[in-house]
Amino acid sequence: MPRILTVDVGNTRAKFGIFEIGPAACPQPLIISAVQLDGIADLAEELAQWYDESEISDVASCVVSGSNPPIRSRLLNTWPWPELPPQLIDSHSSIPLQVDVETPETVGIDRLLTAYAARTLFSTDQPIVVIDSGTATTVNLTTSDGTFRGGAILPGLRMSAFALHDYTARLPQVDTDSLSTGRHTVDAPLPGRNTIEAMKSGLFWGQLGAIKEISQRLAVAAAETYRDERPALFILTGGGGRQLVTHLTNAIYIDSLALHGLALFAEVA
Repeated sequence: MPRILTVDVGNTRAKFGIFEIGPAACPQPLIISAVQLDGIADLAEELAQWYDESEISDVASCVVSGSNPPIRSRLLNTWPWPELPPQLIDSHSSIPLQVDVETPETVGIDRLLTAYAARTLFSTDQPIVVIDSGTATTVNLTTSDGTFRGGAILPGLRMSAFALHDYTARLPQVDTDSLSTGRHTVDAPLPGRNTIEAMKSGLFWGQLGAIKEISQRLAVAAAETYRDERPALFILTGGGGRQLVTHLTNAIYIDSLALHGLALFAEVA
């Protein structure tokens, strides 16, 4: 069966995925991987190391997008497989999604890709709230008629941790990737009985509280402003989403939802 290579170049990480297109089904992820951008001299070389020729030989198309234009452009200029030219998705007009905001052209392409993927993967007449917790956390509403209505943007876990360290004299750097210690447990005790514990608790529970409040307000807006009758569906993605999802009621986690959006777009293009 044909396969799709997807690449999402973010602010701090680049994510790669290979999806397989099955009959009458959404593309299924076979491989999803990510690399930190800091310290990587050549992203194209890094990408080529992830996939050998046998894997690439089965790829029928490639789609690239991302919220980091300089790194994304450098990748396209040094693309490792000339026989597999990538298709760039960098405009809201490329996404088959109604966008009801003041300036659609300024909406981050990652926000639209995750909204499109969520709406397509979950063919439902419910409004959908997508929470993407990465470098920044975005919380966006798509109403049941398939229209992207906008949402909220706030610092993600890692960005907040860096801000606490960089803009204070004595607060240490907290590794937010290590906050989760199990599927349902988190290393963020309340009350925090030392500086590190207090920082971990503020970062994690503060992020969770903000997401809960914004998500619920978007769900209310769907009902009261846009007259959606069914309750909202909540979908999380991003590195922080994996840590947060078990502490949210009726929420679903999907790894690398933007890659799913790119794979879906390649299928219908």
